[in-house]
Amino acid sequence: MSSDVENAEGNGIHTVELCVYSLLSTDLDGIYQSINQLRESQALLLLLMRKCRGSLKLENEVLYDKSSFDDSSHKLNELEKRMNKLIKRMNEIKLRSEKLAKQH
Repeated sequence: MSSDVENAEGNGIHTVELCVYSLLSTDLDGIYQSINQLRESQALLLLLMRKCRGSLKLENEVLYDKSSFDDSSHKLNELEKRMNKLIKRMNEIKLRSEKLAKQH
């Protein structure tokens, strides 16, 4: 042990400096490890956020796509016109049948 102290002092490093460095380096290793874990979790969070953003973007396109609303609205208007024509024709037929029934 005295040879270690002599070697350390011979290198210009005091034993107290070695102890302080040893204590600090273990703390620094822990901090470095924590920073690396933080970076990994940030990367995972970014991936999840991008996935959520893509999903929401797709949902937004599907829900609020005006072209599909326009197509559906146009079809609905055409069906409404056809229905009105059919109702009008049915009423005409009904009137004719009532007239024929009155004549007999």
